[in-house]
Amino acid sequence: MNMNNKIEIQRNESSYPIVYENVENAYTKGNMYCIMFIKDGERITHKFPLCSLFRVVEDYNQSKRNPPLTK
Repeated sequence: MNMNNKIEIQRNESSYPIVYENVENAYTKGNMYCIMFIKDGERITHKFPLCSLFRVVEDYNQSKRNPPLTK
């Protein structure tokens, strides 16, 4: 992932998403969803149990998206 990427996580028990910016990587490890991001010049990883997530929105830059389908 590009460092300008943003990820929004909405947990089952919350009304509003948690927004992460400057995301370097997002991945699953076992039953955890992990987000590695840069904050104050330091690399930090937050981990969430997959069963506690209602929605995850990953914002990819244009170069990582598939081109539009043409007929």
